[in-house]
Amino acid sequence: MIGMILRNIRKMKGLTQKQISNKLNLAENTISNYETEISNPTFNVINKIANICDFEIQFVDKKNNKTYSIKELSKEMDF
Repeated sequence: MIGMILRNIRKMKGLTQKQISNKLNLAENTISNYETEISNPTFNVINKIANICDFEIQFVDKKNNKTYSIKELSKEMDF
């Protein structure tokens, strides 16, 4: 499923696999393998691809209907 999402956000922004691979310093076939789910990217790579495509990954606390960004969750939080 993540491969399809990465492919869709890339295409929505009109970017090629080559452009993404150049920005990440990865082989073009690595991006292809992620998109076809032959291999799985790390969360860090997923986040980088999202950022390149001007998307932000967010986490939703369904119980409280509150949304958190990666940046917010990366900080030490006092509860």
